[in-house]
Amino acid sequence: MLVVWVAVRAVGPAEAARQPSVALPSMPQVPLAPATSATPTPTHSVVSPSPSRSRSRSSSPTPSRTSARPSSHTPVPEKTTTKPPAAAPTTTRPRSDVFSAALSVPASWEQGYVAAVRIKNVSGSSQSWSVTVSHSNQDNLRLTGTWNARGSQSGDNLTFTGGPLAPGASITFGYQVSKSGRGNGRPSGCSVVGGKCGVS
Repeated sequence: MLVVWVAVRAVGPAEAARQPSVALPSMPQVPLAPATSATPTPTHSVVSPSPSRSRSRSSSPTPSRTSARPSSHTPVPEKTTTKPPAAAPTTTRPRSDVFSAALSVPASWEQGYVAAVRIKNVSGSSQSWSVTVSHSNQDNLRLTGTWNARGSQSGDNLTFTGGPLAPGASITFGYQVSKSGRGNGRPSGCSVVGGKCGVS
C-alpha cells in the first residue's frame, strides 16, 4: 500500500484518472463508422449505366427510318417531263404558202390600161384573199372599174379583196384605170397577203 501511494503521488492525480479512461475508449474507436458510409457509394454506380442505355436506343433508330422514305418519291417527277415535246411541231406553218397570184396587162394606152389578176389558194383550208397593185410615175391615176372583186384606191395604190377560196381553187378578176400625161399606163408591182404576186 505504501508503494501504490508513493506511485500515485509521484505521477499525480491526473495520471491516475487517465488509466481507466484509456482502456475503455480504445475499443469503440475502431474505424467502423467510415465503413458504414461506404454503402451509399454503390448506389451512384448503378445510376450511371441507366442513362447511357436510354440515349443510345433513342438516337440510333430515328435516322435510319426517315432516310428510307424519301427515296420512294424521287422517280415521280421524272415521268412528267417526257410529255411536253409533242406540242412543239404544231405551230410551224408558213403563211407565205397560202396564195399565188399573177397580174397581166392585156391592153394599155396613154390614158390608162386594163389588167387581169389570177389568184390560186395553195393552202389546205379556205382563205379570203387581198391583192395590192402599186404604180409609179402615173399622173392623176384613178380606178374606173372592177369585176369579180371589190376594189379601193389609196393614192397610187389599188387594193382588191374577195371571199374565201377553197383549197386548190382559183379565181380571176380584172380592173381598169385612167390617167393623164404621156406614156402608156402600167402597174409597177403587186403583192398578195399570204403569198407572192408577179407582174407580166
